[in-house]
Amino acid sequence: MKITKSFVLMLGACAALSACQTIPSDGSSSSSLSASARGMGLDDENVSLEVAERRYKQKPEDERLAVDYARALREDNRNDQAVLVLEPFAAGKTPQSQTLSEYAAIQIALGDYKKAERFAQKAVVGDGNNYRAYHNLGMALEGQGKHPEAETALRKALELNQGDPTTVMNNLALNLASQGYLDESIDILRRAQALSPDRVEIERNVRIVTALQQTARGPTPTPVLKPKP
Repeated sequence: MKITKSFVLMLGACAALSACQTIPSDGSSSSSLSASARGMGLDDENVSLEVAERRYKQKPEDERLAVDYARALREDNRNDQAVLVLEPFAAGKTPQSQTLSEYAAIQIALGDYKKAERFAQKAVVGDGNNYRAYHNLGMALEGQGKHPEAETALRKALELNQGDPTTVMNNLALNLASQGYLDESIDILRRAQALSPDRVEIERNVRIVTALQQTARGPTPTPVLKPKP
């Protein structure tokens, strides 16, 4: 089953999460899902903007504090300012993996998925256990319509995940839905919903993918389960 542009528009009409923006279709027969239905940010390391700004201004040469401040700016949709804070470190000779990963996340928020992919790849090379880097790589690939490659990165992010896994689960489920694997998509969404029952975007995605699943099982059913490797 192919996901149609109307499905993309239906998702795009949903209330957007913070630090998310719409992923455009790449013009292929299977359009990318809307990032408004996805969770761009991983929720286990949030620092308030005020605290992050104060710490950064006290020690602007500290790369870790710059990453925290840039992340807080991105989550406040101040992406251009986040670039200015983090770019000197990301473009340095020996940037840390988390710096490269956050810079990739900012580029995703700005819609530059190719640049995001490059920096997320560098982050993965720098630290093969950086689940944020794999998550951002998956989202950058998804933004370019590279669904199977994005799936691989998102599965790795979920395997390595530390903390709340539901954002990665949500995005992996929508990636599978964009490929037409609706049974596995709904299974992952329901597991994410059990872990975080109050997250409205997951509940919404459960309803949307369930409706697609029921349509696929109409008079002429089509395969909706991803083949086993």
